[in-house]
Amino acid sequence: MNIENSTADATQEDASKKQYEEAVKLQEFLISIACQLPAAISNKELTYSKSHIRILSIGLSRLEFICHDPKILEIPVSYLAMYENSKWTIDKLTEFIETDQLKKAEDLAEFQLIPFLKEWKEDTYFWLLIYPDKEKMSHYYEHEFIPNHRNTYEDRGKNYLVSIFIPVYNKVEYTKKCLESLFRNTDLAKHSCELILLNDGSTDETEEYFKELGIRKVLTLKRNVKAMIFSLMYRVCEGKYAAFINNDTILTSNWLDNLLTCIQSDPDIISVAPSTPNTSNLQGMVEEFTPENAEEKAKSHNVKCPYLWEEKCRLMPVIALYDIDKVNTIGFADRFYYTMEFWDDDFSLRARRAGYKQILCKDTWCYHFGSISGKEDQLKYRTLQNGRSLFIQKHGVDPWGHNFCYDPYLLTHLETTFPDLPEDTPILSIDPGFGADVIQLMTGLRRLGKKVTFSFAIGDSNLADDLKPLKGSVSIAESRYDMHRALPAGSYQYISIGKEISLYPDYSELLKACASRLKPGGVISFYLTNPYSLGLKRELEEERLLNGKHSMTLIPLNEVVSILMEQGLKPNASGIFEANLPSILMPNRSEHLNRYLVLATKPK
Repeated sequence: MNIENSTADATQEDASKKQYEEAVKLQEFLISIACQLPAAISNKELTYSKSHIRILSIGLSRLEFICHDPKILEIPVSYLAMYENSKWTIDKLTEFIETDQLKKAEDLAEFQLIPFLKEWKEDTYFWLLIYPDKEKMSHYYEHEFIPNHRNTYEDRGKNYLVSIFIPVYNKVEYTKKCLESLFRNTDLAKHSCELILLNDGSTDETEEYFKELGIRKVLTLKRNVKAMIFSLMYRVCEGKYAAFINNDTILTSNWLDNLLTCIQSDPDIISVAPSTPNTSNLQGMVEEFTPENAEEKAKSHNVKCPYLWEEKCRLMPVIALYDIDKVNTIGFADRFYYTMEFWDDDFSLRARRAGYKQILCKDTWCYHFGSISGKEDQLKYRTLQNGRSLFIQKHGVDPWGHNFCYDPYLLTHLETTFPDLPEDTPILSIDPGFGADVIQLMTGLRRLGKKVTFSFAIGDSNLADDLKPLKGSVSIAESRYDMHRALPAGSYQYISIGKEISLYPDYSELLKACASRLKPGGVISFYLTNPYSLGLKRELEEERLLNGKHSMTLIPLNEVVSILMEQGLKPNASGIFEANLPSILMPNRSEHLNRYLVLATKPK
């Protein structure tokens, strides 16, 4: 009986797969038909156009059956929504032709129907024929993702330098603030900009507001498709650069000029973003910056100043400018992040692993209200947690893992060692993770006019490509027991140990090897867990410590100090208090300290 059931299931699965494959082939055919429409309508070949629209309608009706497929209900595919969006678009196209609104019909075919059909086909193909098979997904990302998501305009930049695209889902009051600030603070003619708006199934007055604006490129989705919106808008960008803007932002003076200056300054830069409040990744500003004072304050602040540019290992794009030629080499947004969260972390990872730089332009301040459209889903559907899980599933690393965001405490202490540095500042970084700390260290040193070069020693080969933008040599330790043997030769001004020294079984040999490579006046930096801390005691009591990925050596501070002093270094330790201190602090008890930051300097 079980064999019979198994055979029946396999037969049904094969039949479904065949149906999905036929659906994708039909969608590809419909795309080819749709691609002929803009030219035909432009040339007023109306009989030809109407026959093509009839073919599209017939083809669409043959794709309706999958809308009722049980598998559609099990996975985050946008099949039903895009069926209805495409059907509405074809009906609208017919209406425009029948009423002799041919320019509107031509635009609707090129900027809405074609990208709708392309994205619908890709959604069907990925979710029904690729996902969740790991081998198929691996092949897809290696060979198909990039060409299938490429912007195909061959003459990008001919008509427009910048394509500005803004997706909107309800919250029309914020959209109005955003667009009004855009029109006030952007010379759309100076840089030959085009504006692209997308209404992602809004149920408020967004559609009526967009009609009032008279913008040529407005993509209208009757049904919300979440993450697909990014690829839809990217496909219709005709500019050399694409500016993505959240609708809960306020643009300020010179924002576009400044971002263009930055992205054009280095052929390795793929994306740039301004500083905005209510944004993660330390992308905000120190000063009080509100919706009421944003535009006025930015008038005096937004002056081009490369000194204030900061390279990042990832960039949160509430407002961001992209180089489309470079984006085409890695692909833009991945529909796998259907919760709308972490698609930007995924893009950042792919960008840095391709060797591209991402820059935060702190010479430009814009305002961000903060997750106006997405906050409800974050709370109700745990979209952040789900998106993070998807990232780990795809890449095998945690987007919020080691050094995804730089450590201000560490950098503040390292800055005290900057005075009187030599012009050449070689840096050896050990296990820097995603590299946020060393990138920030590099920024601080370059602001002083120092020439910075990098060498790396890492224990996880999966993170080697994350260091590509820094253009340094990378040595990989065979195991975490012999990191000291993987250190490259040479002498260094800074040696940064990215992981806590307690995680290295060879910590004593590692410190000695680092000391031998330190230049006079050079500094070694690392963290040391306090073996007497309350937090560590709790982990030991609950037997959680040894259940993790790594065990830990419990090292007293005086032992580390002794090792460093024996190597002729001058150590200095700063104690960091527990995050949750007990209500009554016991005097002279080191257990209140969670860990130490140790800086060891070699006398000149």
